[in-house]
Amino acid sequence: MPKRDVIAGETKSILKKVSRTLYLSVNILPEPARSLMGLGYMLCRAMDTVVDTPGVPAPEKLEFLNLMRGLDTPGNAARLEELSGKLAPLAGFPGEKELLFKLGKLLALYERLPAHDKELFTPLFGGVAAGMEMDIKCFPGGQPAALQEAEDLERYCSLVGGAPGVFWARLYRETIRRASHSAVAFPSEKEAEAIGAALQMTNVLKDIAADLRLGRCYLPQSDLNANNLRPGELLDPAAMPRIRETVGKWIAWAMDRLDLSESFLLKVPKTELTLRAAVIWPVYWAMETLEAVAHSNLLDPADRPKIKRSRIYATIASTPPLLLSNTAFARGYRFRREMLIVSITGGNFEGRAI
Repeated sequence: MPKRDVIAGETKSILKKVSRTLYLSVNILPEPARSLMGLGYMLCRAMDTVVDTPGVPAPEKLEFLNLMRGLDTPGNAARLEELSGKLAPLAGFPGEKELLFKLGKLLALYERLPAHDKELFTPLFGGVAAGMEMDIKCFPGGQPAALQEAEDLERYCSLVGGAPGVFWARLYRETIRRASHSAVAFPSEKEAEAIGAALQMTNVLKDIAADLRLGRCYLPQSDLNANNLRPGELLDPAAMPRIRETVGKWIAWAMDRLDLSESFLLKVPKTELTLRAAVIWPVYWAMETLEAVAHSNLLDPADRPKIKRSRIYATIASTPPLLLSNTAFARGYRFRREMLIVSITGGNFEGRAI
């Protein structure tokens, strides 16, 4: 079995290049959660990179996902390394190219994990691969196509975001159990799945303009029909007022699930400071991103919503009192929630969250 610090070292530099905020949350986790979370994210991000790269033929995308789903099958890792080396030059960003070029190293690290750790990855890869197969099958390329019904978007987020959420909860459970054999309450997998789905919905909403230019409209056709819209019309930023209400509906969907973060955090012992911080940060950042979504023209590629780096570090700086007080976390969360409700209902609200 490899040393945990070797796993962390191999993944750390790539993780930092492809995920600004997740890197911060993962990097503070205790071992072995840090290494396993980082490795799981990198392998899922490799799937995402291959599926999102326009120049990769659909059969090769599906093959890549199937190989990842059966990663423990002999020969699959070797074929994945071969495919990733072939596809890496097509990736759009330097960090993604590096990820695919180094996939063989990451797969070798996975192979050296003990069997009980590998068991955590099987449902993760299966769920994420199933969601990404929806991307391939629902969006053939060319002019934008839309998911058909609200249930399709909900299922997509539950697979691509919910499966990592369950993985996250199981890592927390194992970490808490190692630290305290007397612990009787563990973070809920069901709540983690819902929170993960909400984080994925946040990504879907902030990336609408970019996804449309890949031929993908995640806003369901049933929502577009209510406004007499076709997916291709959303390429025009002037159409934003016609989908504002629909966006507000999906912001509310995400917020309802992020509300579960209060009860999820209650199950994380106050002695596990870094585990608690790694819940608080992504939830607060998601709420602030949704606030930016509510005020952006999501159809304009130049107006992609994101929170400023200064806000990210302000959240980190304000963390210490939140680690020992569930009430303090709830106060900050509910303040953000109130601001967001006001934003999507057209009101005005002044002030800043802690």
